[in-house]
Amino acid sequence: MSFLRRFGYFLFGVGLGSMLVYVLLIRDREFPAWLPEDRVLEQLAVDSVLIPSSINLPFPDSVLSERVMTCEVLFNESVVRDKPCKEYQLQSEKERMRFEVCKKTISLLEYQTR
Repeated sequence: MSFLRRFGYFLFGVGLGSMLVYVLLIRDREFPAWLPEDRVLEQLAVDSVLIPSSINLPFPDSVLSERVMTCEVLFNESVVRDKPCKEYQLQSEKERMRFEVCKKTISLLEYQTR
C-alpha cells in the first residue's frame, strides 16, 4: 500500500470522525461562554442580584450588570471551593465588588470605588 493511499484513508477517517462529533455533540447546542471567567461574569450579569440596604451604589441598580461585564474576576482572591455558596471578587479600573453565589440567590456583599 502506497503512502498516498494510506494518507487518503487517514484523511477519510479524520473527516468521518469530525462529522460524527459535530452531529452527536456540537449541533443544536449553545455554548455561550467557554472560559471560567466568562461563565462567572455571564451568571452575575444575567441573574438578578440581591443588593442589601447597607450598600450604597453610586449608580442605579439596573446598571450593575453592565458594570459587572467590564470587570475582571480575581480567582486568587475568590472563594470558589465552598460547598453551599461561592464568593467571587471582581475588579475593574474604578471599582471592586464581591458577590456571593448560592444555588438560588446571588448577593452583592461588598462594593468599593477606587
